Amino acid sequence: MFATLLTSAIALQSNAGQPTGVYTPPSSGHLFGSTGFMGPLMLLAGAVALFIAIRRWLELRAGRLAPAELERTLDAAVHAGQLDQALERAVASHTLLGDLVAAGLYLRKAGLDEMLANVERAATKESLRLGNRVAHLARLGGVALMIGVLGTTTGLMSAFFLIAQLKAPVPGDFTTGFAESLASTALGLMVALFCFVAFFWFDSRLTQRVLAVREVAEEMMRDAAEHTGSR
Repeated sequence: MFATLLTSAIALQSNAGQPTGVYTPPSSGHLFGSTGFMGPLMLLAGAVALFIAIRRWLELRAGRLAPAELERTLDAAVHAGQLDQALERAVASHTLLGDLVAAGLYLRKAGLDEMLANVERAATKESLRLGNRVAHLARLGGVALMIGVLGTTTGLMSAFFLIAQLKAPVPGDFTTGFAESLASTALGLMVALFCFVAFFWFDSRLTQRVLAVREVAEEMMRDAAEHTGSR
């Protein structure tokens, strides 16, 4: 970043007396180069954020949390009074629906209230576990934003140092240095914006999905209670 600012300052100083009257905006490649090592670091953060977002999207699909085939199998077993088989199938599924149904069936002899309470506890636990994974996006967005601000801060420090070395600085020396320094923050904001938008979307989707699966599990517990006579 220091070398880029030095080159820009020298070029501006040499051309200060040759105004062309035509404004040529800097290219994206030039602005990215002005971010120094911060630019590649934020691109890496963006790639990691995209990877995490894809993983969370796959993880929070309805077919992953509560497969339709599993729901039909458990519902049929509960209606048939085969609660032990339903419990085994729920535990073996390693899904959100399976975990909630298993939590309720573990207490099938304690009564419906205890079954529903344990389903609620399991839902809260799973919601916190999955929510913590989704929160990685928000954490990464905060880091990317701070990296961008750090890049701008160091860029401004370099710009002030270079301007101080010029014999006759002109306004263009200031504006060019500031603009190139702010490119780091702009890149950080873009990465952070993606992270936070993805976080809020996945967080909302997680809440909706957990509530829907919980309702299905609670309905199965009511059916199971009828077969155990613990209603």
